[in-house]
Amino acid sequence: MTSCNNFLIAIFIFFKTNIILRKLPTKLNSMEGLPNIDLIQSLLENYMFDVDGAAAVTICDRDGFIIASESKEKGGHESNLVIGAISAFLDVYIDRIKSEYKTQSNFFNITSMQDKKFAYCSMGPHCILTTIADPTTSNTELRIYSEYIAGKVELILDGFDNVSTDIPEIIRVLSKRKEGKLPKGQFTAKLILNGDYGTGKTSLIKRFVDNEFNEKYISTIGVEISKKSVVMNEDTNINFVLWDIGGQIGSMAPYRQRFYEGASAAFIVIDRTRPNNLESVKKWYKDIKTSVSRDIPVVIVGNKSDLQEEIVISEEEIKVVAKQLGFHHILTSARTGENVNEAFLYIAYRFIEKA
Repeated sequence: MTSCNNFLIAIFIFFKTNIILRKLPTKLNSMEGLPNIDLIQSLLENYMFDVDGAAAVTICDRDGFIIASESKEKGGHESNLVIGAISAFLDVYIDRIKSEYKTQSNFFNITSMQDKKFAYCSMGPHCILTTIADPTTSNTELRIYSEYIAGKVELILDGFDNVSTDIPEIIRVLSKRKEGKLPKGQFTAKLILNGDYGTGKTSLIKRFVDNEFNEKYISTIGVEISKKSVVMNEDTNINFVLWDIGGQIGSMAPYRQRFYEGASAAFIVIDRTRPNNLESVKKWYKDIKTSVSRDIPVVIVGNKSDLQEEIVISEEEIKVVAKQLGFHHILTSARTGENVNEAFLYIAYRFIEKA
C-alpha cells in the first residue's frame, strides 16, 4: 500500500466522524441556473497539471457541499480516498472556517496534518477551494494558485461563461518567487497605465479600485490619478498611486514627461478587439523610455478578453511582442474582472522585491 493510501486512511481514522461525500447533483438541483461545471473542471485540471505537489482539489459552497473536484489519481480506489479525505476535512473544519472568517469573502490558510498540507481559500461569497498537497509544496505556490483559481471559479458561479481556463504566465512567475518574509512597512508605488484611447485603462482602474464597471465610455483627457492600498500581509502594505494617462499621443506629448516621472512600473494596455492595436505597444514603450531612464517592470495588458467573438489579436501574437521587449503579458476583462487583480498583484510583488 502506498504512503499516500496510508495517509488518507489515517485521515479517516483521525476524524472518526460521519463522513458524507457530498454529491454534486443534490446541491445543484437546489440552485437557480446551473454553473458551467465543465469550465470549473478544466480550471481544476490545469491547476493539478501546474502544481506538482498538489494531490487533489475540491470546490465547495460555504456549507461544505462539493461542487467539483479533481485528483491526480484518475478514478479508482485511491482517487476516491483522496476526495474522501478532503470531504472529511471539510466536515470537520467547515464550521471553524465559517466561525473564524464570518462574513469575509477573501481568505487563505494552510493546515498541516501528518505528511500533507491542507490549503483552503476563498475569493468571493460563493465557494471555498481546498487543496491537499505534499509538504514540499511551497506556501507561496499554494497561495498564488489557490487565490487565482478560486477567483476564476467565483466568476463562473456568477454566470460568466467566457472565462478563460488557461493559467497566465504571470501566475507561474509569482508562484515560483522565493519564500521568505516581505519587507515590513508602508510602501508607495507609482503605476502608470498608458496605451491608445478606448483600450480600457480607466475601466481597469475602476475595477481594481472599486470593483465596478461602467459601460459608458468617457475619454480621459490628460491624466487621472487614483489610489488603492494592497495588504500583502499583516506587516506589509503597498499604496498604489495609479496614473491613468490619456491616449492622445500627439496632443498631450508635452505633458506626459511630467506624468511619467518617478514611475515604479507600467501597464501598456491594448484592446484585443481592435485590429493592429498591438502595434501601438512599441510606440508607447518608446514614449515611456524618453522620460524614465531606469528599467521598470512593464506588462502588456490585453484587455476586453471577454468579447470572444470580436477578438482579432491572439495571445500568441501578444506573447511574441512581449518576448521581443522582455515584458510579461496578461489577458484581462475589466467588464468581468478576469485577471485584473492578478495583473496588479504581479506589479505589487515585483515592486516589493526591490524595496
